[in-house]
Amino acid sequence: MATISAVVDGSKNYFDLFDLPIGFVVDQSRLSERYRALLDGDVSTSYGDPRSTDDSAPEQSPIEIELAYRTLLDPLARAAHLLDLLDCRSEGYGARAGEYAALGGFLMAEIELRESLDEATSRPDPASAVAGMLTHLAEQGASLEKDLQRMLADPSPQNLAAAREILRRLELLGTCRRDAEDRRAALASRA
Repeated sequence: MATISAVVDGSKNYFDLFDLPIGFVVDQSRLSERYRALLDGDVSTSYGDPRSTDDSAPEQSPIEIELAYRTLLDPLARAAHLLDLLDCRSEGYGARAGEYAALGGFLMAEIELRESLDEATSRPDPASAVAGMLTHLAEQGASLEKDLQRMLADPSPQNLAAAREILRRLELLGTCRRDAEDRRAALASRA
């Protein structure tokens, strides 16, 4: 089983910026502590080798620090960044040869989820139906996040491919969840 730090080739990354171990699970308190220190200028903000004493390394702007922080704070953005780091020899976690057929399946899954949401809002008690869908989407998301964590803990080529697929499914669930929350808010404003 390869470790993530052994797979990443030293490319600049947000984990280095915050002096965190490279992985899907991050220490949230350490991330927040390091973020505040970077913004306050209490530590060097150049990334690369955190042990480097090279003063010629460029400083990171507060905007770059904020982007890095938000990326590591959000599990899906963190997973996408991690997949980009782990698969830096290709074009990121997007579609690769042989993966386009799977994207068709995701499109069908999105259509089915949206149809289910439409059906829920036309039921006699649409608020309860939409709340039930939100619960179902949250449960699916939690299960997929555990699977994603497991795949990224052992970054073999097969697990990275599976992690990309799980990430796409999580993004789809996130989109559907936002749609369901919008519909719940619309239903509440009519009540």
